[in-house]
Amino acid sequence: MDDTLSEAERFLAPIISKASRPGQTKSIIDRLSSGQSGVSPPSDKSGHDSHQRHTVIEKALGLLSGLHDALSRNPHCLDQPFARQRAQKVTDALLDLVVIEGIYPCLSTGVGVPMERRVKSALKGDLVTRQLSQDENGQSHDQELLTAIVDCLSPILSSGKGFASNVEARMFVDLVAAVGQAAFSRDFTVRSKQRYLAIFDRVLDSGPTIDVLPTLTSLLHPGCPDWLRSPISNRLSLLPLRPDGIRQILNFIAASTPVDTQQQIEAQDGRPTGPNLTLDALARASKLLTSVPSTMTADEYFSALAPQLLDLLDDQDVDNKRIASYIVGNGILGKRKIGSPGTIGWRLFAEPIFESIHPRSDKCPVREKELKSAIDRLSALVQFHPNPGLTKRLVIPVLLPLWGLQCYALNNSRANWADQIHRILIVYMKMSVTESQLLLLSDHLLWDGPPRWTFMPGDRGGIEIRPRETEKSYPENMGRLIESIDSRVEQYSKLLREAVMTDEQLSTVFTHACKSWLNRSPASSGYDRLDLMDSDPKDPVESLVSAKLAQRLLEEFKDQISSSLNGIFRLVEPILSAFVIEDRQKTDRDTRATRLRYRLDMITMDEMKEIDGEDESTETVSTALSLLSAILAPSENPIESDDSVLQSIQESLKHIAQASSSIDSSITMSAWNVLILLQLRCDISEHLSATITPKVVDAQADDRQKHRTALTHLSDELTPIRAQGLSTLLALISKSSPVLNIPSTSVLLISLLQDQDEYIYLSAVKALGILASNHPKTVVQLLLEHYSDLTENLTLDSRIRVGEALNKTIEHLGQLFVDSVANTVSEGMIAIASRRGDRPRTLQKKERAKRKVEKARKEAEEAWDGEIPEEDTDNDEDGAINEHVAKVVEGWADTGREEDIRIRTSALSILGTAIETNIAGVGATVTSTAVDCVLAILKLEKSNDRAILRRAAVMVIMSLTRAFDTAEEQGLQLGFGFAGENLAEVITVLKYVEITDTDEIVIGHIKVVIESLEAWQMKSFIRHLGSKGPRGVDFSLDENGIAGLAFRPTMRPKIEEVD
Repeated sequence: MDDTLSEAERFLAPIISKASRPGQTKSIIDRLSSGQSGVSPPSDKSGHDSHQRHTVIEKALGLLSGLHDALSRNPHCLDQPFARQRAQKVTDALLDLVVIEGIYPCLSTGVGVPMERRVKSALKGDLVTRQLSQDENGQSHDQELLTAIVDCLSPILSSGKGFASNVEARMFVDLVAAVGQAAFSRDFTVRSKQRYLAIFDRVLDSGPTIDVLPTLTSLLHPGCPDWLRSPISNRLSLLPLRPDGIRQILNFIAASTPVDTQQQIEAQDGRPTGPNLTLDALARASKLLTSVPSTMTADEYFSALAPQLLDLLDDQDVDNKRIASYIVGNGILGKRKIGSPGTIGWRLFAEPIFESIHPRSDKCPVREKELKSAIDRLSALVQFHPNPGLTKRLVIPVLLPLWGLQCYALNNSRANWADQIHRILIVYMKMSVTESQLLLLSDHLLWDGPPRWTFMPGDRGGIEIRPRETEKSYPENMGRLIESIDSRVEQYSKLLREAVMTDEQLSTVFTHACKSWLNRSPASSGYDRLDLMDSDPKDPVESLVSAKLAQRLLEEFKDQISSSLNGIFRLVEPILSAFVIEDRQKTDRDTRATRLRYRLDMITMDEMKEIDGEDESTETVSTALSLLSAILAPSENPIESDDSVLQSIQESLKHIAQASSSIDSSITMSAWNVLILLQLRCDISEHLSATITPKVVDAQADDRQKHRTALTHLSDELTPIRAQGLSTLLALISKSSPVLNIPSTSVLLISLLQDQDEYIYLSAVKALGILASNHPKTVVQLLLEHYSDLTENLTLDSRIRVGEALNKTIEHLGQLFVDSVANTVSEGMIAIASRRGDRPRTLQKKERAKRKVEKARKEAEEAWDGEIPEEDTDNDEDGAINEHVAKVVEGWADTGREEDIRIRTSALSILGTAIETNIAGVGATVTSTAVDCVLAILKLEKSNDRAILRRAAVMVIMSLTRAFDTAEEQGLQLGFGFAGENLAEVITVLKYVEITDTDEIVIGHIKVVIESLEAWQMKSFIRHLGSKGPRGVDFSLDENGIAGLAFRPTMRPKIEEVD
């Protein structure tokens, strides 16, 4: 090993030694071959260069092979740190040499990545490389050198030992480009391409996904030739199928997440989290992972992908669950082609859940682990991302099993199970439930499974599904039965209460329960797909359940039920009418009563049945009257029902109340009381209908109900419920509902900007923009107050989010951004962007935090009895970069009593948006102040941590230029603009900053702005010139063309600015 290293150091000395000073003009090949013997240069220069290159690269490859073989034979020869560093330096230099002078000169145009995007070269000096000769199509002639490099390095990489890790870290992307050139380029023979195609796949397979993914992505740049783009895209589309493919792709996409946001999320509870993906990044990841490769069918692809997605869905980390639920729910089950019932997505992700929660006979028993996994997956798909349609499709097929499982968990002290299922049912009932599903549950409150199976204790303290040991029946112990009924009625009532059902829904459920109670056949629910227990409407247990349910609903929701009485009236009307008809037809009641007294021995069986029927009818009427009395007594709401129904009920009540001799006195008194209450409510209804238009009452009542529901949902802890509430509120805002209080609604939406879920706060931004279009002054003033934060109560992140909402609101206002609104916002942004901000309380907080850090450091030094040892870093370059970034971020915040640099930058961005949206509304005075502010920033804020501030300042000038150009194109006469000394000063300052600034982005922005200013000047000159020249010469075209010329253009010359 030592001999080979020494030989390599002598070979590389001209390009890695300190003597290799900048200023040398010889190429790498010339400098390396100058000391080599055996090189007989050809007569022509191109041949001389090619021969030298071959010799140098072959020498480097030989040295690499020797070093690799030596290390493979003796893995411990580099255990000493000095020897390891020495070998690392030599190996990196050899690999860089092979890449720079071997691979890249042989690649076709567009293959590989730009040299500046590679890792920093280990070669020293001003290196001059030469490209190999190419034909007219840009193809390199030197195939032999490229194949020699691939044949040497690909076995090293595939071996996984020796210097394989160095090759992977230093030149993996370059080696992939070289093998891709040999495998797919048209210059190689078919046999050669087949051989290198196998090597290409082997090289990719040998690399970890974390390296292969960025490698293939970087090779797919716009200049990539078509013959390489297709195979690279194909391999890239197959990466998710690797064992760790999905996780690595998610980590790769998450790398674009801003550092501050990532650190903030990780610091929330101190625990490690999964990839932090924004909503946009999550959508891109879902689109990438659910795109089927061209070489596979959808069934093949998703069958191979499903285990990884299910593994993420079962992960204990909440972030991984959230990501997987979005991909499965929105990317797969949310698409009709692959996620509807019967398709591959439905079979892989939905049907296993159904089969575990509601199994067929051949799938029973279902063990606790399998059942818990299905509940966890369903919970993740339903709760993490708001999708009412998907929630409905996933919950309805297992609605009754979920209800039965929750009730069993509550009765058997499985609180975790019960809480999780309860959240699923609440999300479903708040987002997607219909009256038919509510009635289905009310009809089967005692449901504990179909006849073939039921829920039983699991082997790990949970629940599992097993075949029934006995035939399904009610408990023989009446006490236990009553206790079970009360428990389930209470749980059903809790669901209705927490789900915030509408008055109509509650009234429908109550009416349905009363029908069952009064022994009338319940409506068919239409759920043939479930194996439900047949419900006999005459079953006394079912009647008891219905009676207790109706009683419970009347106790808890009396006001809501009383507000919608039409269903109750339709239920009671036929009962009263039938009773009255029966009373009128049986005029011989007294005669039979006499016979009953004197001839008891002659009573027939039919007469006994008739008397029993009369008793049952009397009991039913008594119940109906009690029901009417209960729902009419406490309320003063108007009655909304058909006149014919009300008239029939009133006539029946009058008959019952007046038939004192034939009807029990308690019934007649109840009828009188109900008749009085009904008349009172009818009088209220007539009064209201005479003063208020019914349609207006209905519309506002509906809006008020929606508004109450939205406010309730927005306070929920579950994201889908909050999203549903925000969607309802957004609908009210869009229709300009009069029930909204604009200031309170604005404050509510601003508070939602602090929500941790991106979907919520982005929707709040949208809602604020729509609200501001109708009430700009109120909304913008509140946003500005929160953004300025004079009380210093908001965090930096909160203020930046408010600034984002303010920016979007300005864009949404458009030409409505005028007068006091425009002046207030623009002046406020200038005040924040300048150094006028004073934050004494914030400074005190920073000083307290610094003192805590200093105290902790001193305590640590005392514990270590000296300086705290620093952690060893494997990559000094990365450590230096991280340290630099930390200093810059510290500089942003360490501004004393002044505003944080980031909030000042945000204010400049908002100011630019305001100017570009409607510069006429901003006005000349504010625009002039804005120009002075940005020029002062460019001239005075020169430190590195102020670079982002200077970038934003330059972009304000760009916004001004665009605004002036747009105004001139639209023919607006602003009365102010860039001209004379003002324009000269702006250009002078920009050119000065371009020369003196050290930030490349600032310099790039300035170049673009100066070009835009010059283009705007030229366009402005041409517009003002018009059709008249400076001396009154007419340059316009008439019907004869240009005067004095035979040339007749077909169209007027057009000058455009081209990027």
